[in-house]
Amino acid sequence: MTARTITVVTGTRAEYGLLKPAMEAIRDREDLSLSLIATGMHLSPEHGYTVEEITADGFDVDRRVHMQLSGDSGTAMAQSLGVGLTGIAGALDDLDPDVVLVLGDRDEAFAGGVAAAHMNIPVAHIHGGDAMRGAIIDDSIRHALTKFAHLHFPVSERSAERIEKLGEEPWRITTVGAPGLDAIREERYTDPDTIMDRYDLEPDEPVVLAVQHPITTEPGAAGQQMRATLDALDAVDAQIVLVYPNSDAGGQRIVGAIESHDATDGFRTFRSMPRADFLGCMNIADAMVGNSSSGIIEAPLFKLPVVDVGPRQAGRERAANTLSVEHDADAIETAIERCLTDEKVRDRVADCENPYDYGGAGELIADRLAGVQLDGELLRKRLTY
Repeated sequence: MTARTITVVTGTRAEYGLLKPAMEAIRDREDLSLSLIATGMHLSPEHGYTVEEITADGFDVDRRVHMQLSGDSGTAMAQSLGVGLTGIAGALDDLDPDVVLVLGDRDEAFAGGVAAAHMNIPVAHIHGGDAMRGAIIDDSIRHALTKFAHLHFPVSERSAERIEKLGEEPWRITTVGAPGLDAIREERYTDPDTIMDRYDLEPDEPVVLAVQHPITTEPGAAGQQMRATLDALDAVDAQIVLVYPNSDAGGQRIVGAIESHDATDGFRTFRSMPRADFLGCMNIADAMVGNSSSGIIEAPLFKLPVVDVGPRQAGRERAANTLSVEHDADAIETAIERCLTDEKVRDRVADCENPYDYGGAGELIADRLAGVQLDGELLRKRLTY
């Protein structure tokens, strides 16, 4: 029997970490064959050249598509999308896969989905149907990808309902939970002793993990918003592990705020961090602050209290581990202190349930990709309204 080729398109360190369980499940099956296109931030030295993390994990990168142009604006993002669409189309023409698998709401995934659909290659989409509200272009890309996709792997029942309301046929939808949780469930992350040593952390002092990305509708405010978070972190008696933002418009303003910040000895800053280390930091952290989706999706499984700053994650389903605040230094500081010292908050977090935890998402995705009929019916999409 000839194995089906599933081509995965990945563009960022964070998205790769979420895709990895599905990639492993595909690779481990005899009836499926994995090929891989790396693009976007993976190929950027400014963002840690994280394609090396992919190869270090034992995956072969079949094509590298450079699409990230210099610039910190919506114009640069739009131009990069065009470059990526051209390059990914050429890569898919060479690889000739049976299915293209993408995740989320990034330009890299969108370019992969649009190219594949135009080439009559079925598109499978993970994390469709999520709602963020605070990141308008992200939601637009995610929901547009839903209309290009032929198979949907939402991570919650509410996301599945949104996909149906967009007119997608129910048989195309398989609710799998968040694949990024598979590694946490299996404890495949860096152990506490190694984290403490590698990142120069003291075991008897609290640790706060910070990740803040730009809001795509407010790129000009990104630096000021980051400075509010930095001022709050300055006022907290804790060790700060700070990871740089993604490459969206406004990202360089955040980087500028970080690099011009007169950090105390308690700050440790990193352009990028391997997924296993990032999860290991979440495991040992006493609190997390910023606006990363990892605070909403992964953190509840670690029983980690999170200060969710600003509107970027507004609309996402969430567990009881989050305190939501605006971009105000005093409000952020107060919320962090509550996460560190308020027993009611910590008790609530200890009892929280994760709405994205279904268990074994990677295997569920691989099973569906192996079993679905690849025919004209899959490619012919019909609106249900």
